[in-house]
Amino acid sequence: MATDLPAGSDVFIDANIFIYHFAGPTAHTESCSNLLRSIEEGRRAGFASSLVLAETLHRLMIIEATTALQIDPKTAVRRLKAQPSLVKQLTRHLTVVDTIHRIGIEVLSLDDVDVRRSLALKQDYGLLTNDSLNLAVLLRRRLTCLATNDPDFERVAGLTIWKPASPA
Repeated sequence: MATDLPAGSDVFIDANIFIYHFAGPTAHTESCSNLLRSIEEGRRAGFASSLVLAETLHRLMIIEATTALQIDPKTAVRRLKAQPSLVKQLTRHLTVVDTIHRIGIEVLSLDDVDVRRSLALKQDYGLLTNDSLNLAVLLRRRLTCLATNDPDFERVAGLTIWKPASPA
């Protein structure tokens, strides 16, 4: 595991990195924003899966509901499902996909081969479904650098893992 990525390395961005960047300020916002800026400035290539985008949008929508609509995080999903009119009021998270594309993140699609490979990866590393799916996409593209704050990926041999730093 590493905290610094090799200069110019391609990197797969996990959903939590986008969450820290877009939902900040948090202790990790600045370092995640700096990583995304390095991609936007062309100093490295950035990748994410369509699943990462979906996870990011969902989590940001829930965060927006808790702040803008003062909904309790524990009941947010149930409440939004019960009151679709509330979902229509949540618009801030809708800009995220365009922003991620403007940054220069290449979004990689999931396919059936990834789903099948993820089943073995789940067994090999004890990963949850979404993590094993993202790992399958990462491996298919022969990416070895992963930006994440998820410690579960530390069990995967051969990955260089960048974790966001907290300010001193």
